[in-house]
Amino acid sequence: MDTTISDHYNWAGFFSISFLAVVFLQSGFDKAFNYTREMGWVRQKFTRSPLHDYVSTMFVILTIFEVGSGLLSAVGAFMMLAGMGNVVAHAGAWTACLTMLMLVFGQRMTRDYTGAASLVPYFIVTLLSLYFLGN
Repeated sequence: MDTTISDHYNWAGFFSISFLAVVFLQSGFDKAFNYTREMGWVRQKFTRSPLHDYVSTMFVILTIFEVGSGLLSAVGAFMMLAGMGNVVAHAGAWTACLTMLMLVFGQRMTRDYTGAASLVPYFIVTLLSLYFLGN
């Protein structure tokens, strides 16, 4: 029986975790490297929220989680390609799930229901990553 790498490789897991790496590294690095602009936008968004006084702390935590999710996902994708398993990728997907919940929570607290709804496809990919990496 002739087998190829496609028969033994978790391509769905690899591509979904690679997608999360791109999304979260770009978003996290954008927040880190454009801190003043991004913070101003977030502060304005939370002006009428009960969390207004905590925006700076939440912003830093979110940035750390986004960069962490992206790095774990990227390293996990490379490890998968190298045949080193998917433990790190799985950790990236879990961290990405937590990060997505933080983002949705913030959108809902600011009553930006359209913004929260726009995160649903990303959350679905994140959940699918967990599924693909778990099987």
